Order: sequence, then C-alpha cells, then structure tokens
Amino acid sequence: MNILFLTHPYPNFVPDLLLHGLRKLFGPTVVDFPRKDSLYKGKLTGFSPQGQENRPLFPFDGEKIDRTDIPRKIKTGFFHYIICDFRALSPFLQTVLEIPQRLVIVDGEDTPQRIPPGPYVFCQRETDGSRYSIPLPMALPEEVMNWIQSYDHHPKEYSVGFLASFTPAYEERKVIAEHLSRWYGDCLLNVCSVPKAGEQAPKGWLPRDRYYAEIQKCRVLLTVRGAGYDTFRFWENAACNAVHVVQAMPLYIPNDFQEGVHLFRFRSLDELRRIVDALLEGKTDEAAMIRKNREHLTRFHTTQARAAYLLERLKEIWE
Repeated sequence: MNILFLTHPYPNFVPDLLLHGLRKLFGPTVVDFPRKDSLYKGKLTGFSPQGQENRPLFPFDGEKIDRTDIPRKIKTGFFHYIICDFRALSPFLQTVLEIPQRLVIVDGEDTPQRIPPGPYVFCQRETDGSRYSIPLPMALPEEVMNWIQSYDHHPKEYSVGFLASFTPAYEERKVIAEHLSRWYGDCLLNVCSVPKAGEQAPKGWLPRDRYYAEIQKCRVLLTVRGAGYDTFRFWENAACNAVHVVQAMPLYIPNDFQEGVHLFRFRSLDELRRIVDALLEGKTDEAAMIRKNREHLTRFHTTQARAAYLLERLKEIWE
C-alpha cells in the first residue's frame, strides 16, 4: 500500500508512532516526507542530552524510500492515503491547489486542536470520541517493549515506582509523589522538572536505559497525567513486569485495558491508597494480572496494531 506521511522535523509522539507502525506493516511503500531523521536515530523526544541511549526505530534502510517527484504523485493519486502531522499541515496546504483525496490529519498535541470541517479525516490523541474525529492514542514500538522487558530479571527492590517530570501546569504529579513518600517507605520516586531541548538534564533526570532498568525493580508502577492525559509513560509502564495503577482519564482508547483485569484506575488520593495497600497486602494475583496486561498490550497496542486499527477505520469511511 502506497502511503505518503507528511512529517514535521521535531519529534511528536502520536504521528511518529503511527509512522513507525505503518512502516513495520508495509515497509518502504510508506514514504516519510521530509525524511523523519529523529525516528531513524531513535529519538522520540526533542530532549536527548549526553548519556541518553537512543536505539534506531526503523528496521528498514532509509535509502530504500523513494521521496522523488512527490507533487506529481499526489496530483495523480499515486498514494492510497496521505497522512499529515497536524504540525506540518499549514506548510503542506500552501503547496497544493486543492486538498487531495484521502487526506488524514493527525493531531497528537497535548491539547486538542480545532480544525474546520473539510474533505479529510481528522484523528486526535486527546479525545473521548465525541469531536467528530477518530481517537488515535499513542502506542508502543516492539523495539521499546523488548528493551524494557530485557530487564524482567531484575529483583524487586521497591513497592511503588513513580518517575515523572512536572511543571506548575501539572503539579499534581509532585503532590502525589509527596503522598506516596509519606505512605510507603520503600518507593522509587523521582519527580523532576521537564527536560528542554538544548539544555542540561535537570536534577534527578534518568537516561532511558537506566530509567527502564529502575522501573523494572518495582512491584507497582503509577501513571499520572501530564500536559495531556495520554502519555508515553503509560505505555512504557504497561510493558513492565509490574502491576499498573493509572489515573483515570476521560479518553477513548480502542480495545482499552479492563479495570481489575489488566490494571487498576484511581480517581482520588484515597482511592489510590486503597488500591496500593491491597496490592502490597497480596490481595491480587499480581503475576496473572501482569501476564494478561502484557498479552493485551502486545495484541492491541503495539505501533503495528495501532496502525492496523486506523486503517480499518479509514476503510470504513472510504471503501
């Protein structure tokens, strides 16, 4: 299937992960234009200081991708779908006389973006499915899943793990970390300021490889919303050999994780403490829950699975 994926040079989780899944499914017929250099280098964020290990996410040689004569191919309908990162939309529309057929716009921003009705499909990360858009949350590359699970053998040293960044805009993470430190004496807590591209790593920041090694030492892992509800940390935590406890989020997740089967959700500090207390007291079959959670993640929430889900939705619309 010939797919043109219009990219923005800066890393952007949702469109980048979708591009990764499509490339895994269809290989070089999925054309990233311009070339998404950050993915070839394994960079999922714009912050990559000294000490950060980035592993390439594309299994195919970029030289196999034919990026020639793109305007003519768009005009002649060579591409089955044209998928566009919302950040790249304005520059793209300035280059065409009319909106091409089967255009798909992907909004992966922390805050849902507004777009006027038009002859295209609109996908959003932060939506409950009621915005006339296709819900498209993040997903997990197999490469990252395997990286995380390479530390499954680590013995458990901590009861609860919560590693996160924060700003005054979402200081709730810091408040929760402070409560956890009072409730449980053997937590792995690390809440630091948000890293910024081109600056030194903030105090407490862990490079990805060490971060994965450390969170695998926890019995319970906590996910709390950041600038948006859907965070990459949610999907990383889901891959771990730990019970996943997450802040309830008002988003539509296709093939969502089931409460009490794959994970636990909390809506208040009191509920969070009740859930964690019960887990640490051994009232849940942790091994069974972790196994079911990982099976569900692998079946429905890899980047390939997310790409296949979107293609099915597009097929319902256009075919």
